[in-house]
Amino acid sequence: MFLKNNNIFNDKRNGSTLSIIAEGIDFSGEVNTEGNIHIDGIMKGVIRAHEVIIGPSGNFEGEIIAEILIINGVTKGKYNVKNLHVRKEGLMQGRAKYEVIVVDSGGRIQGELGISKQSKLSSSKNNKEKNNGNRETKDKEKD
Repeated sequence: MFLKNNNIFNDKRNGSTLSIIAEGIDFSGEVNTEGNIHIDGIMKGVIRAHEVIIGPSGNFEGEIIAEILIINGVTKGKYNVKNLHVRKEGLMQGRAKYEVIVVDSGGRIQGELGISKQSKLSSSKNNKEKNNGNRETKDKEKD
């Protein structure tokens, strides 16, 4: 009733939606969304989303595939994300592949971290291009 005109749950300008698993909810299953999900309850399963936020009281176990993962609570599992942020109260357990990582003072990680293959490929590709550019410059200087 009160949120009828509020765009917090569905922002049609950028096409994103927000799904919330609130404190007191215990959910097992799979969530696939192009929008965002916020977990303050307990969830076991798989999440595929644009942005996943594990709130301070949130507890997640399973797999997360997302552009952005922000951990304030406790997570255990496997993560494949572009941007990983473990905040000061957050605990990430398991294996994470990421492109960019930020760990706040007090944030805890127990497990394995690795840069995703996309980053490795693009950085090695950039290095090759730089090296080729240097060779071309040196060749021109010789002439």
